Amino acid sequence: MARNKVEYHIPAGSFHTFKVAAGETLFIGQPVKVTDDMTVELAGAGEKTLGVVYSGSVGVDGENVGYQGDNGDVVTVVCLKPLVYLTAGGTVTAGDLVEVDGNGDFVTVTSGEPVAVACSGATSSNQFIAALL
Repeated sequence: MARNKVEYHIPAGSFHTFKVAAGETLFIGQPVKVTDDMTVELAGAGEKTLGVVYSGSVGVDGENVGYQGDNGDVVTVVCLKPLVYLTAGGTVTAGDLVEVDGNGDFVTVTSGEPVAVACSGATSSNQFIAALL
């Protein structure tokens, strides 16, 4: 793979594609957080960061112009977290940290150890996409 301004060594399987949130403009090298189903925006200080923008929609200058949610752009995010389907044990919202409940399902963290970041939302007994931590 061609080297860009964030690449040093990125293992295969570390690239995941997300929509850019409406009203957001993201640039290569910026940290992002999940805000809606498979949608990201710029992560702020102390927030749950999913990864770093690597590239985006073909033909768009990701360094000077950026990838814009209002244009329907998507970005490729580098994160060493595999994306998997998990079963919700209650209501899970995209961007939530999730933990395992007593039934082996996944719920929003209340007091336990976070195991993933929800990349999409779901209600009880339904599957959602999550990035394992």
